[in-house]
Amino acid sequence: MAHAAHHVKGWDMTAMKSWALAVGLGLCCQWVAAQVQPQSQYEITYLSGGVGDDERQAMQALRQDYNLLLTFATKGSGEYLVDVAVTIRDQSGMAVASFVSQGPLCQVRLAPGSYRVQATVHGKELSQKVLVKAHRGRALYFYWDAE
Repeated sequence: MAHAAHHVKGWDMTAMKSWALAVGLGLCCQWVAAQVQPQSQYEITYLSGGVGDDERQAMQALRQDYNLLLTFATKGSGEYLVDVAVTIRDQSGMAVASFVSQGPLCQVRLAPGSYRVQATVHGKELSQKVLVKAHRGRALYFYWDAE
């Protein structure tokens, strides 16, 4: 009877552990994907996150859908920063998006054109210009001095 305790309807313990691990990983991946759901504002769509390897991998899998990548970190250490206020302005200076990035990475889908991206953390604003083209990804890196 002790042998029967290791089997459930034809499954041995190794198969059951493998199945449980697969289900657990699947649920974990669904949870991570839910954490990096696209957000929309006006005609702009963005993802923000990247806290932890799972979120970074989930965002990387969606990278081809976005044409601007923003990264927020501390100068020197490279320590990632979160809760960064982001404003994106078009060539005329009109804000086309304004949001708080929940993680150190932000992927944005913009129409082709010239933009100014302003990022603020702990009251310190950094700003960069970017020219976004139709089928070409761009990346901007924002590095703040350590507090």
